[in-house]
Amino acid sequence: MATQDTALIVSIFSVLIASLSLGWNIYRDIILKAKVDVSFAIVTMIHETLPHRPQYLNLKVTNFGPGVVTVSTICVREVSLWKRIRKKIQYAIITPDYTNPLSTRLPAKLEVGDKAEILLPYDKDCFLSSSFTDVGVNDYYGRTHWAPREHLKKAYATWRKNFQSET
Repeated sequence: MATQDTALIVSIFSVLIASLSLGWNIYRDIILKAKVDVSFAIVTMIHETLPHRPQYLNLKVTNFGPGVVTVSTICVREVSLWKRIRKKIQYAIITPDYTNPLSTRLPAKLEVGDKAEILLPYDKDCFLSSSFTDVGVNDYYGRTHWAPREHLKKAYATWRKNFQSET
């Protein structure tokens, strides 16, 4: 094998390795984003110093990695198959309760393994009085992470049981 052939093979092999390295860096830094798990429930605070047991809407956000994610807003949407076809999906943003010292402040920067618990008031005028089908959070990457619909359905059932006669 001539010297020119060996140099050509080495050059092709190094271009291949450089291309794979570039592709991996693009995938890791641009395409691969952190996986965020969102759950939603009605919770009751129990503490010996509280004379009564207040209830809150709890939106829990957990970062499963592989990177840092910053949660910025709480959003809800009303969607159905007919609304998807007609492209009439309704979105809304919920303002967090900044007066509650137990609630995580938004925007919240979450490292891998961190969680944020956002507490919202639970009363007859909360967003459960509307017919939203999804609740979730937006991050700084422009993605929306939705809680499972079953969580919201259970919360609606509890809200109806507690407040249906008052509305």
